[in-house]
Amino acid sequence: MRLYVTGGSGYLGSYLISAAHALGWEVRSCHYNHPSNTTQDTVDLRDRGALTRAINAFRPDAVIHTAYRQNDPDLHAVTVLGAVEAAAASALLNARHIHLSSDMVFAGTADEYDEIDMPDPIVPYGVAKAVAEAAVAQAHPEASIVRTSLIYSLPSDTPGRHDQIALDAAAGRNAMSFFTDEWRCPVLINELVAALLTLVAHDHRGPLHLVGAEPISRYDFARAIVAARGGDPDRIVGGRLADSPAPRPARLILRSSYSNPAWQLRSAAAVLNHL
Repeated sequence: MRLYVTGGSGYLGSYLISAAHALGWEVRSCHYNHPSNTTQDTVDLRDRGALTRAINAFRPDAVIHTAYRQNDPDLHAVTVLGAVEAAAASALLNARHIHLSSDMVFAGTADEYDEIDMPDPIVPYGVAKAVAEAAVAQAHPEASIVRTSLIYSLPSDTPGRHDQIALDAAAGRNAMSFFTDEWRCPVLINELVAALLTLVAHDHRGPLHLVGAEPISRYDFARAIVAARGGDPDRIVGGRLADSPAPRPARLILRSSYSNPAWQLRSAAAVLNHL
């Protein structure tokens, strides 16, 4: 298997590369401004055609697109247009394509969301991801569009972004409160990566929800991260969504209609509270 990974120096991308190598796959990947010893191509997704050239040069059997921007002026150019180019390049090579999306494509007003529910985002990042989903599906109709949630790591591994936010808050390095009425389905990065690599060989197209099995509040999630890494969870400060200066989805609880053992991912509570 020849796999190309975009965003290879990122948190998810770097885990994907390592796990694919362990399977004996031939892997090539790209980065933009954070090169690593596992990435080979420097690609600016704002430069139309650059990613296509990199993918064409490798001619992979599959592409997993993880690269994105969340809160900067390049949100549309990278998160939307970069995703479309990745999908189109895969389609031209008849390569399997997996596009990483987000639970933020939903407004969080429903009790839960299935793959057939229509995106209704209320934040700019969610809007960009929803537009990217539709464009990717048009560019590569056979692509899998994976919606996931907050990604975290085991205490024995280097903290990811959401782990570090909680740890910094508990250590007093930032003054942040975590909402008790905001619900997500965080996913352990090792389990998400295993599911994504399993998905490469599956005949699946369209949206797929790969998230933790049960929801947890952002407040309890932060407490669980800190406690699992030996910190004091009582240092985590709680708050309410009404305190947020901008609208935020309240209940991003994703369910999946697809049954597969690799996709039955554990809840954050099951992982972190039983170490």
